[in-house]
Amino acid sequence: MSRRNLLCTALLVAGLLQTGAAVAGADIVIVNQDVGTGQGLDDHTPAAPVGGNPGTTRGEQALIVFQFAADLWGAVLQSNTKIINTATFQPLSCNATSGVLGSSGTNYIFTFNPGSTLPHGAIADTWYHSALADALAGTDLAVENDLPPDTPDIVSRFNGKLGSTGCLEGSAWYFGLDGNTPAGYINFLDVVTHEMAHGLGFSGFNDLSTGQQNQGQQDIYSVFVKDDSTGKMWTAMSDAERQTAALDDGHLVFTGATVKAEAPLALTVPVTFQATAPADVAGSYAYSAATFGPAPSPANLDGDVAVPGGDPQGCNVAGAPAPVAGVSGKVALIDRGSCAFTEKAVNAQAGGATAVVIVNTDDTGIIPSGDAPSVTIPVIAVTHSTGVTFRSKVPGLHVAMVQGSGLAGADADGNVQLYAPTTLAQGSSFSHYDTRLTPNAVMEYAINDDLEANLDLDLTPALFKDIGWVVNRGNQSLLDCDTGVPTSQPGGVIVGANLYGNARVLASAAADVGGYRQAIHDYLDGLAGQGLLTADEYNSVEQCLSDDQTQAQFDAWGGEGGGDGGSGDAIALTNGVALTGQAGAAGAQTVYAIDVPAGARALRLSTFGGTGDVSLYIKVGSPGGTGDFDAKSAHRGNNESFVSTRPVAGTYYVTVVGERAYSGVSVLASFVGGH
Repeated sequence: MSRRNLLCTALLVAGLLQTGAAVAGADIVIVNQDVGTGQGLDDHTPAAPVGGNPGTTRGEQALIVFQFAADLWGAVLQSNTKIINTATFQPLSCNATSGVLGSSGTNYIFTFNPGSTLPHGAIADTWYHSALADALAGTDLAVENDLPPDTPDIVSRFNGKLGSTGCLEGSAWYFGLDGNTPAGYINFLDVVTHEMAHGLGFSGFNDLSTGQQNQGQQDIYSVFVKDDSTGKMWTAMSDAERQTAALDDGHLVFTGATVKAEAPLALTVPVTFQATAPADVAGSYAYSAATFGPAPSPANLDGDVAVPGGDPQGCNVAGAPAPVAGVSGKVALIDRGSCAFTEKAVNAQAGGATAVVIVNTDDTGIIPSGDAPSVTIPVIAVTHSTGVTFRSKVPGLHVAMVQGSGLAGADADGNVQLYAPTTLAQGSSFSHYDTRLTPNAVMEYAINDDLEANLDLDLTPALFKDIGWVVNRGNQSLLDCDTGVPTSQPGGVIVGANLYGNARVLASAAADVGGYRQAIHDYLDGLAGQGLLTADEYNSVEQCLSDDQTQAQFDAWGGEGGGDGGSGDAIALTNGVALTGQAGAAGAQTVYAIDVPAGARALRLSTFGGTGDVSLYIKVGSPGGTGDFDAKSAHRGNNESFVSTRPVAGTYYVTVVGERAYSGVSVLASFVGGH
């Protein structure tokens, strides 16, 4: 038996070869909640295809990224129950230089009773995220608990204000799938992958301000958390001890055996930031490297510290160049505020500084970001209390980057550190990897420019395996063909999953099977050119790209002009993905089709948006129209809808008829369930 609990607060929000048989993954269904709004995922603003994303509007590109992330995680994780993830763009908290990129979390959590009904691998009386609980139980627990069959497992929101006045000004979303994020852009795929991971299991259910566990009961993520300062596991602490441990910077760790075993594959030997003189402040201090300028290293950050003369924030006056005074040949200690991080760095460099240390306004970590190609000195940030300590020792303070031992982001026992700043960061503390991890990780609290979630999920799959997910380490398949390429590898590399995700994108965008064949072969050559495939793997994938195989793939995943599962000239619809920008003359009839599998619990076919007037005619099994239909929806305007519960399996043909000339109309087919 299982019990459920509605989780009311969403969480806010980077190997070794292994062979094996091809395996099936999870089906993550994206539900676009922006449909009909003309904004966010439904934004019709024209956009040129970019970075392997073939979308021609901003909304289409964003939705393709979201589905690509779902395909990556769906390939890596195993579940025979659909995972439903709602998505929308909303105005989230932000200011001119910082802000929330996205927020996401599980919609429901479940716990299993002890005894014969306890699923294999589950721990009794422990909260689980909905998607993981379903995977363990082998069934949709929402339905078993009398919730609607289309109840979401994950709820996600993304910042629709990004790049506008007063919200991360100068930034923009990058919708490419290739990881080649231009300067000044934020990689949407990295953010979506991060947020989806929270909903899949990368979070705890605690009130960190009080130390209380949800309803006094442990959750599966927190089971593996330990405080090195006390040596106590999180679940063995009192509320007061948990409250203290949540602020124990550098000492809160994840102890899962898989994460610990794979850490040496994902992390490097650390470089620490130290004060080396005077003796009373000597030691290591937490820092965050900027996303611009060279990476800090023992070779470029080693020197005496100086506080600027004049403006301690190192900003320009009335926009004029203002080299920082008093820092020539020194490491400049500059306060945050008044101007951009990049401006401070440019001014300090112009004043002759050899490096910059930016002091935050509070004791949370910050990552200086921006576009500053002219900056050639390292820039890092420290907390407010560290800055106060440092300022009190100038002159006479010497700092340096020092090569350490062990792993960057792990304790002496190899356990990987979690984010626990000394000032509680609601939504960020506890449920992220620490910023000390090097290289940066996908599940750190801030998104870094050096992430490549399209190819490397670092230690997140390992954590998922520890909390109970079955992680696909076998070979990736394209339909029923074994590519010979591992879906995921220890340490986080996901070349096989990337292959699957790109095959689906390329097929959906191709006008015909010939176009798909050319595109997928070009993509395969690109993987080989990057050294991501061995010769044997390349040849193995080629076997899955024969004429017969590519025809089958195009039939399953293809877009307009094919891939409709036997629907002839009908335009193929993809489950949960609105086909935007449809237009036609008065009297025109355009046929669309979607295959609804056996076991589907609900089906909705609809049109919306745009101008003019359309009607909707539905027929199962063969194309129909105004004189041959099983159901219709004919109202004034373009908002037409057909809903069926427990629909029969088969191909549903949707004929859109122009009662008057129409344009900008969206056509959507969405079903839940099926096998």
